Amino acid sequence: SRTDGVEGGETMGAIGDSSTLTTAQLTTVAEIMVAGAFFSTLGSLVIITVFLNSPELRKSFAFQLVFGLALAELGNSFWPYFFMPREGAACECQAVLLQFFSFASIAWSGVIAWTLEMATNTERKPGGPSPSSLAAAVVGIGDPTRAPDVRKFHVAVWSTSFVLVLVPWAAGVYGPAGAWCWIDPRHGAEAHALRLACFYLPLWCVVGFQIRTYRRVYARLRRVASLAAATAAVRADMRREARERESARANEKAEGVETKTESSPPDATPAKDEDEVDVEATLRRLLRRLGAYPAVLIVAWTFPTINRLNNYVQGAKTGQGDNYALYVLMALGMSTQGVGNAVVYGMSGAVRREAAVLLERWTGVRF
Repeated sequence: SRTDGVEGGETMGAIGDSSTLTTAQLTTVAEIMVAGAFFSTLGSLVIITVFLNSPELRKSFAFQLVFGLALAELGNSFWPYFFMPREGAACECQAVLLQFFSFASIAWSGVIAWTLEMATNTERKPGGPSPSSLAAAVVGIGDPTRAPDVRKFHVAVWSTSFVLVLVPWAAGVYGPAGAWCWIDPRHGAEAHALRLACFYLPLWCVVGFQIRTYRRVYARLRRVASLAAATAAVRADMRREARERESARANEKAEGVETKTESSPPDATPAKDEDEVDVEATLRRLLRRLGAYPAVLIVAWTFPTINRLNNYVQGAKTGQGDNYALYVLMALGMSTQGVGNAVVYGMSGAVRREAAVLLERWTGVRF
């Protein structure tokens, strides 16, 4: 039967019945997930705590989106703590949490990419509105007359995640799926199709959209950086000419004659203004971070995708679709998502400053 197990303890309960891995192998994979979940919980709680205690960050539309992502990651960090439940209510609860919050986290990453695209895209098709004007009409992005409405994104993300939880539940395919519970592969082609439709296809669509979006935003920021550099050069020339004129007037006044040819020339490379340095430094930081956004999902989900494809292909051919090494790599990859998102999206300079202020307020120690 599905729940009788295998004599000798090589597999355990319902989890073991859906996998050809041994108890020790499944336990190792589950322990990796629990360790990663612990750090994801900490990272998410830091972001949420800073957001709730910082009036300035609560006003920031960008950080409101990061807060939504942190909520999803916090929920996504809970399901590994069930630790290999037997088939039943606990197993189904773990499967629902995994599906709901894993998809929600990916959806929030896509939302952040979309808002950045809309905020920087001023292209306009002939006879039609620009994408940024459409975004302003929908949620207020780029509209100076009103604040962007993050509530519409919450409705879209959480409702879509809920619908994608209901589909496998209605099909009755939640159950053991390796070292944890998700969509049970013992239901055959239907289960594998639902894995693809409810998670992996949307996941890689979001990754592709992120790569496309951040490449375009990167190109726009490069143009802005080039313009800033050109503007800085023009301003430097203007300052140099002004100093030359001041030097000439000073020499005329002191000597009573025109500027002497042997006078030392003024500095041809005056220092940049502080605002120029700040703009250039900010642009450099943005350009570096753009590549990190899609990298979080790519690192987290490449091996899980390969493993699930192996489950399907090898399982269909030989009935033995589980590979221990792939499960370990899958667990390691998935464990990076929460911490990666917390670092890439949440640990900006403003967040670190607010966190330091909160720690000083609560502990009395200056950081």
